[in-house]
Amino acid sequence: MKCTLNPNIKSISGRVGNVLYKTYKRPDGKTETRAYLLPRKNDGSFGYERTAPLSPKELESRGRFFNVCQAIKNLSDYEKEQYKRQWSADKYHFNGKKYATLRGYIMARLYAEAK
Repeated sequence: MKCTLNPNIKSISGRVGNVLYKTYKRPDGKTETRAYLLPRKNDGSFGYERTAPLSPKELESRGRFFNVCQAIKNLSDYEKEQYKRQWSADKYHFNGKKYATLRGYIMARLYAEAK
């Protein structure tokens, strides 16, 4: 629903309690603010609650993500240094993509090995 703001407030976007405010810029240049009431979850918090069960592919993907995160967490300092050298030697690229962080590079490498 559209809402009218206090004249001292130019725009608002974000969540306040169980109401989500979004400010849009219309083609004519004017701004329009809308308010959306968020539904409550069973636990009392606000937001979307998933109703469909997880598919086998989603479960597999979540499992792979968990395993890769655990592998990164358990890396020794020596292994991290080896990955850092490889990352630098590969000019921060792996499979045609440039990685800004060492963690991202390691994550991509371990994901590729996990498949």
